[in-house]
Amino acid sequence: MNGDSPNAGSPSCLSFITKVNLIRTLIRPHLPHDIHDYVLEGICKALEGFHVISVVRTGGGKTTYFTGYMILLQELEKLSEDHCLKKTLNRTIPKNPLCIIVYPTKGLQEDMADQFNSLGIPSLAINEDTIRAAWNKRTDLWAQAMDPQLRCLLLSPEQLSSKPFNTALSNSLFYSRIIALDVDEIHLILTWGVIGFWLCFRDIGNMLMRLPRWTTLTGVTATLSAGTDTQEVTRMLGLKPGSFTFMRRSNRRPELQLIFRTLRQSTQGWSFPDLNWILDGHRKTMIYCSTISLAFRLFYNKRSRDLFVNDLNCQVLISTDALKVGNDFPNVDDVIVIEPQSPDDILQKGGRAGRKLPFLTPGPHCICYFSESTMKRAKAVIQHGKGEAEAGQNQRHGKMTVQMARLLSTECISAQMDVLFDNPAEEPPCGCENCSSLPTTNTNSCHCSRCIPEAPLPSLPSLPSAALLTDKRIGDILDSFAKIRTIDDLAPHVNTFLRGHEQSLLNKILELRKKFDRMAIALDPDNDEYVQVNISLPSSSNMT
Repeated sequence: MNGDSPNAGSPSCLSFITKVNLIRTLIRPHLPHDIHDYVLEGICKALEGFHVISVVRTGGGKTTYFTGYMILLQELEKLSEDHCLKKTLNRTIPKNPLCIIVYPTKGLQEDMADQFNSLGIPSLAINEDTIRAAWNKRTDLWAQAMDPQLRCLLLSPEQLSSKPFNTALSNSLFYSRIIALDVDEIHLILTWGVIGFWLCFRDIGNMLMRLPRWTTLTGVTATLSAGTDTQEVTRMLGLKPGSFTFMRRSNRRPELQLIFRTLRQSTQGWSFPDLNWILDGHRKTMIYCSTISLAFRLFYNKRSRDLFVNDLNCQVLISTDALKVGNDFPNVDDVIVIEPQSPDDILQKGGRAGRKLPFLTPGPHCICYFSESTMKRAKAVIQHGKGEAEAGQNQRHGKMTVQMARLLSTECISAQMDVLFDNPAEEPPCGCENCSSLPTTNTNSCHCSRCIPEAPLPSLPSLPSAALLTDKRIGDILDSFAKIRTIDDLAPHVNTFLRGHEQSLLNKILELRKKFDRMAIALDPDNDEYVQVNISLPSSSNMT
């Protein structure tokens, strides 16, 4: 069974370092960038016949696990049989090897097929849309998939159980060429497959069992939490101890600021004043909504994807989970997530920001909005599930897991993320030219919204209001609203971020005071004369 490691474990006369260096020299000329050391290690493990599961941050080179491996196989075909690298191979490499890659979304499959082809890897994407487009041109994609020159077949999950794919597997030549089953966003086996959102994700493990015994699986993701989730994924894939290599890199992105905010207005209407600051920021922003209905009420445009990338005047892109994984927009400054459901959700969506230019100032932000009821629910889950949390971290209380409740209640968002995803405190340095040319980032510092008073960011005037004024500070100012008439009155509420902006804040408070004064005038229905009515300003906890 393919849960076992095919042909892995036999000794090699080459040292691992020597083999890695040889493989790098074969792959590097065909890529537009150097390959990370840890990706190269995963490729070497796959070549030796081990299944590979890798957790690495968004933008950390996950696609190169696939492209690098196929480039390597193509280069190995060109070497003579007496080449030292080929002589030390301890697994079967079929002639004209074929890799099957499962991608979660149709757009991502097609984008990756274009990218693979541009790298000299003959590839074909097959999904419902490409089949329909080919049929309109009187073309049969599955007939093209039989071409022995094809190296990568990119499929949507539902194609794994389709009749045409089963027919293809019955073709002995096609079947014998399969060398790898690769899966992008492997964590979706749990988050989409188990909960029933996309049941075909559960077929991936069964498919591995149906492929040739030498087939290796490589699964990559940025968000597979430690403990129960990791164990469940390997179980569903049928991977046995000793047959696979699990590689966990830190998925923390220190340059991405995590900000948690509380919604003051309901998301059921058509007005969203909590988000007005986005329009004044002039930064490319993606907004993720939990439902199609909410996304429609915020904004809807069929051409939004292309406009967002190519039009400088298109500032905001609004989406549901359709753009949660895989998109690699080069110009996203900030990500807004409305009511994220899990830590995975936050990291996957927040990871869309700052993909190409992570060291801009100010850096990218992931700002998550939660309703007051969600925050109260988190506290209740922590109190109720404290004992249960020791047995496993993903127990559900209603619609909230203990993991999520801990994250919402924590004093440091980034530190809690490190715990949930078992991020290593230190990692060996990567020697590739990509990493060696980048400025180092202190991963011990944190500027999440729970730590921001202790870790100020540069260029503060450019920061969004979510970073400058926390919910607690806004509440304190509103509670003392009647007493604030001068800058001295405002002084107790001014922190590092507000220094230099006291007059602007005071002007806004005085402006609001005038509005409240006008609201305090009412009409007496008996004599048609204006009378003064006393109105008490509610505390922040009662404001909506």
